[in-house]
Amino acid sequence: MSSQRSRPGRSNARGGSHDIFSPQALWTDFYRNTFAPLMENESRAKQLGEKIIEMEARMKLNKESGNSLKDIDDLSALYREQVKLSEEQRSKLDEGMRSQLTLMADLTRTEQAAAKESARASSSRTSGMDFDGPSDSPMPSPADNRQIKKLGTSRTGSQPPSRPEGTPSEASERTSKPKIVYAQNEEVAFKRKTPGKPEEQDWILGKVVRVIGEGKSRRYDVEDPFPDTNASSGPVIYKSSASQMVPIPPEGAPLEDYEIGKRVLALYPDTTTFYRAEVKAMLDGGANVQLLFEDEAAGELKVVTRRLVLDHKG
Repeated sequence: MSSQRSRPGRSNARGGSHDIFSPQALWTDFYRNTFAPLMENESRAKQLGEKIIEMEARMKLNKESGNSLKDIDDLSALYREQVKLSEEQRSKLDEGMRSQLTLMADLTRTEQAAAKESARASSSRTSGMDFDGPSDSPMPSPADNRQIKKLGTSRTGSQPPSRPEGTPSEASERTSKPKIVYAQNEEVAFKRKTPGKPEEQDWILGKVVRVIGEGKSRRYDVEDPFPDTNASSGPVIYKSSASQMVPIPPEGAPLEDYEIGKRVLALYPDTTTFYRAEVKAMLDGGANVQLLFEDEAAGELKVVTRRLVLDHKG
C-alpha cells in the first residue's frame, strides 16, 4: 500500500508472543531443563541396576564364606542412590514436564487464535454476496484512535458511477442473491462506520454475539474483539445486518482454489482490517494464498491463510 497507510495499526491487541515464549523456544527449554536431566537419570539408573545385580550375585556366591562389611555398605549405597534417583525422576515429571506442557498448550492455542484473526480476506467482482452499507454504532467509535489509515474517499467514500441504460441495477442484482443467516459466535468481516466520518468505512474482523429478530427484520450485534488499546472511549459492539457482513469459513472447511487474478477481500497480515487484493498464486496445496493488496507499496506480495481470503467485492 502507499506509505500513508499504516497496515499494522490494529495488531497491538493481539501481537505475537516474544521469541522466548514461542513453541520452539519452549521445546528447547523443556529439553534442556526437564527432558535431558530425565534421560541422564535414566542412564544412571540403568548403570546402578546393573551394578546391584552384579554385586548381589557375587555376595550370594560368597554367602557361605561371609561377605565383608565394605561389600554390604557398597550395596546399601547403591540401593540408596537408586531410591534417590527414582524420587528425582518423579519430582521432575510432576513439576517440570506438567508445567511446561501446560504452558506450551496454552501458547499454541493463543497463537492459533491470533493466526486466524490476522489472516481474513478477499474481495471479488464475481462474489455471490454483497454489501448495502456500513455497520452502525450507537456510541462514539474508537476509530479516531486507530493507527490504520482507513480506506479514503477515493475508494469507499465515493459515489459509484451511473450505469448505462439497459444494464441491470445493483439493487435488482441483490434481489436475486441468497440471504445469509448468521449464528451466534460466528466469525465475520463487517463494515464498520465511524459516526461523522462517512469516508472512514473499513472492513474489520468481528464476532456475532447476539441475533435480534427474525426474517427481514433480523439484525446482529457484532463485537470487535480487538479494539485499539489507545482508544479513550467507544463501543466494541456494533449493530449490523447480513448485507453488511461477510462470513468467515470455519477452520477445516473444504475451500476451492481461487483463479489467478481474482479480486478478493483479505485480512492484511498482523492487523484486524480487511483490504481489497488480487490473487497471484495458491500455495501449500491451497492452504495459503499469495496476494497483491491494493496500493501495496513497491508491489510487495503477502501470504494469507486461505479461509481469511473472502470471495467478496469489498
